[in-house]
Amino acid sequence: MRVKIADLITELYPKYDYTIQLAKPFLYDGDRQTDIRLSVSDEYLESLMKRAAKGVEIDALENFAFSCKFNVKAIKFQTMLIHSSALIYDGGAYLFSGDSGVGKSTHTRLWLKAFGDKVHIMNDDKPVVKMCEDKALAFGTPFDGGSSIALNEVYPLKAVVFVERGEQNSVRVPDNKEIIQKLYFQTAKKVNAETAVLMLENFEKLLSLTKFFVLTCNTDISAAYTAFENIIPNQN
Repeated sequence: MRVKIADLITELYPKYDYTIQLAKPFLYDGDRQTDIRLSVSDEYLESLMKRAAKGVEIDALENFAFSCKFNVKAIKFQTMLIHSSALIYDGGAYLFSGDSGVGKSTHTRLWLKAFGDKVHIMNDDKPVVKMCEDKALAFGTPFDGGSSIALNEVYPLKAVVFVERGEQNSVRVPDNKEIIQKLYFQTAKKVNAETAVLMLENFEKLLSLTKFFVLTCNTDISAAYTAFENIIPNQN
């Protein structure tokens, strides 16, 4: 099947229905040439199964495998994964990023509770960001991290927010060194030297195109209000 992800024409042929269904909203039937070709071998899936946590199904692992391959190949197109929950508010994307288990999805769901239909989640795990000449765009992908939230949408990127756990809610602005370090741990892994150089160039470009924050938060709904009050007014 041919799909369009972040304006990149991508060929992938999943064997399992999980990825097929997630990819349907991204189907592309135009005549543009393919930018990225993805394949996942049975041997690779078997190796993932041996390392996977108990209860993880092979269809979800196939989706994960396609996402890993796409996110590496997309780097040369000035496109990068930011492991995050992509929250949409007032026509802009806010990516709440952090390690698995830190609570980024829990936090964005607090926004849904606090602000209702003024916000929605575009992708709860694997959105990508594309650097354009004078702006960064956040795109949904058919890769969901198991949440089934994988909308085919695109919005201007307003901010990347790194989430940390804490008893008190607070927001601060990190310096560039900290931003680069945090981005490194939340993007594509296992890249060769040439691709790593391009990835760093993407980081530097993104620094010039959007805002970055560090949110320390608990799981009370007040965390959403603290984030809103300190991030939204500072997006420009």
